[in-house]
Amino acid sequence: MKIRSVSLGIIRKEEDVLVEVINYPGISTTFYRPIGGTIEFGENSKQTLIREIREELNQEIEEPQLISVIENIFGVLDDIGHEIDFIYEVNLKEKTFYDLDEIDGIEGDIHYKAQWKPLQFFESECDVKLIPDGLLDLLSQRDNNNISVIKHVKTN
Repeated sequence: MKIRSVSLGIIRKEEDVLVEVINYPGISTTFYRPIGGTIEFGENSKQTLIREIREELNQEIEEPQLISVIENIFGVLDDIGHEIDFIYEVNLKEKTFYDLDEIDGIEGDIHYKAQWKPLQFFESECDVKLIPDGLLDLLSQRDNNNISVIKHVKTN
C-alpha cells in the first residue's frame, strides 16, 4: 500500500458543490469527489490544485484557501487506499461556468461529467457517497472562521 497526497477544490454555487461522478464496476454506490488530484513530486498542494483544475476543466481559479486536511484510509473492492487530502475552497475565474448544470472534465484519458450537487443530496440518498470520507461532515458543519482542521478517518 502506498500513501497518496491529494489536493481537492471545493467549488460552490450557492448551496451546491461541483463534484466528479465516479462509478466502479461491481459496486452499486455512485461516488462523488471534488475536482483535484494527486500531488506530483516537487509540487505543493496549492500548485497541484491550480494545475489539476486547469488540466481537468480547462479553467483558471482565484487564490485557493486551505480549509482542512483529511487523512483517509479506505477500501474499494479488494484494494486498500491511504490518502492525505488537502481540502481547499476555490472560485473559478470564469463566472459563466457557474451557469452550467454539468461541466465536461477529463482525468488523464477518461472523460467525466462534473455536476453541481447540494450537500443534502449526499445525506438523503442511500446509494451515493461524497468522498473522501469525512468531507460531508466537514462541509456540513464547517464554521467559516475555522481554518485547517486535520481529520483522521478510517473506513472498512
